[in-house]
Amino acid sequence: MQRGLLNSNGYSFRNNEKAAVIFFLKLLILLFLLKSFFYFYNVPIVGYTSDIHGNSIFTLLKWSFSNDAMVLLLINTPFLILLAILSFFPKKKGAVITVTTVFLAINFICVLLNLVDVFYFHFHLQRADADMLYVLQHPFQKTFIKNPFLSVMGSVAGIALFYWIYLTHKKLLSHYYEGKHFIFSSMTMIFCCLAFIIPGRKKIIPTYPLTELNSGELQLVQNSFHTFFYSVYRKDEAIIHPYDFLPVGTATKMITINNPVCENPAGSAKKNIVLFIMESIPEDFFNASGKYKVWMPFLDSIVKQSIYFSNAYSYGHSSNKGIVSILAGIPTLTEIPLYHSNYAGMRITPVGTRLAAEGYTSSFFIGDNYDDFGFAQCCNWLGIQHYCSKEAIPGNDKMESLTMGLDDKYVLDFMGNKINAMRQPFFAINYNTSTHYPNDLPEGYKEKYPQKNFSDQMKTMSYYNECLERFFNKARQRSWYNNTVFIFCSDHWMYPDTKSLYADIVQGFHIPIFIYEPAKQVSRIINSQVSQFDILSTILCIAGTKDTIISYGNNLLNNFQEQNRVVFSKENSNLYQAIDSSYVLGFNPVTGKPEFCYNYMADPKRINNLLSVPNSVTDSLILKMKAFLQTASYHYNRMGKFK
Repeated sequence: MQRGLLNSNGYSFRNNEKAAVIFFLKLLILLFLLKSFFYFYNVPIVGYTSDIHGNSIFTLLKWSFSNDAMVLLLINTPFLILLAILSFFPKKKGAVITVTTVFLAINFICVLLNLVDVFYFHFHLQRADADMLYVLQHPFQKTFIKNPFLSVMGSVAGIALFYWIYLTHKKLLSHYYEGKHFIFSSMTMIFCCLAFIIPGRKKIIPTYPLTELNSGELQLVQNSFHTFFYSVYRKDEAIIHPYDFLPVGTATKMITINNPVCENPAGSAKKNIVLFIMESIPEDFFNASGKYKVWMPFLDSIVKQSIYFSNAYSYGHSSNKGIVSILAGIPTLTEIPLYHSNYAGMRITPVGTRLAAEGYTSSFFIGDNYDDFGFAQCCNWLGIQHYCSKEAIPGNDKMESLTMGLDDKYVLDFMGNKINAMRQPFFAINYNTSTHYPNDLPEGYKEKYPQKNFSDQMKTMSYYNECLERFFNKARQRSWYNNTVFIFCSDHWMYPDTKSLYADIVQGFHIPIFIYEPAKQVSRIINSQVSQFDILSTILCIAGTKDTIISYGNNLLNNFQEQNRVVFSKENSNLYQAIDSSYVLGFNPVTGKPEFCYNYMADPKRINNLLSVPNSVTDSLILKMKAFLQTASYHYNRMGKFK
């Protein structure tokens, strides 16, 4: 009889806990399938993630399952505990349904974030973080609404996932109503959670796998729910810890950010300045020897009369980093936009304020809605006097809008009219929108060169070229035109063809920068490395500023002698890059170690990682990268000379 009781109790025990185990495993397997999807979709796109540094599949799987299991434990342990407690109150059915609904929603958000990141990852090359809060309106409220196919597919996928997760929770709840208490499961999950938490906070941060993996591999094992909510948790702190790689004197000698602007200031003759920040434009569109050279007769003619910088690089992969790099001349170290962070009070040179001291009026023009991406706040932060968005344009409600904003031709017409009425000298910025993904075109527009401009991205560049031609044809008739310098700079590189996605570690930052001055037309190509950080110094030099400024760049008009300059870019929060005329170094600030160094000129497929053999080039790039990161982190924390 005693043996039978044991069998009965044993069966009861297994039957009680089996449902909870199956529930947990179903969610874990679903996350694993999404992660596998993430891997096979993104590794062919992002070159560096496929560079597995000798780690076995077992190591990647270990960290992948560990991260997913930790996330599911932290979500569902409270869920099972509450069910176990409520089982002692049989009349609390409403409370049970409420608790289940809450955790169903949380599990759905977890799964949904991991699904969305499969496709969102290749836009910013890191897992979801708090920065997503500042750009959600565009991919979700605009892209999906304008693209019925994406809307339908996204909705179907979301509904299917929700229904599957709903059935999973419903099954667990049915066992609960049969009298299963999940007490042992709850205790086991508490013990597992403690195993993650007790060893220390560092073991639950999303970057902990870097103890065994590199930054490219890290993306493959992270959980998007984990990275997003950890980043949101940290966003109010926005902590940038100061790096102490080098003696302070060594770092400040190598990276100087209090710089004089001009060798020969412009004196009393003030030039107007018009800056075109070109949205998502890769250098590929201007490279005559490349596959993606856009046929754009007007811009090509402008380039032939300009100073063109053939080796220009962006700092980051997003617009909110690009605008800060271009207009403030500084790097964004925070995960969220710098102008939204607690570091917005750091010492900078506000371009609008400094130009106002030189007698300039300043205006910013964009066809997007007011303060999308926080650009209105950014302009105010930089002292730009007038912010003109879609709402400022009379009759905009009757004008055609594209996914990302009002048709560029209307914005440029409005900008031209405003400039005509401005007191000179003036500084005007146009941030176009038509070349932003999803690259839709005005109704009725027909590409003039469909055989040459074959991708959607190339076609919108061709359309933008026509909008600029329209603007310049009108501007040439105005008195201010010949007293104006036009600067063109892309905010970041983007895929020239989204049907053939691939992001190279060097080309993925390669952008066009050129300067056109109608009164002094030149035809010059500068091959030395330049950066978005150089735009601020160039603008202020043209304006005749004599004082020093805070900038991580140089004046482009005085930079021709530096033949092997190093420029810096941010791949993601765990990887920064240093690029010179032949080499690219990848450096992980979390571990304080380099991950790769390639001679990208001689090794276009990035096969030979030079870190395996000590050499002076690698050592020099590592030293410069450490100096850059240390100087920037001291600047953010107002340490030393930056107080």
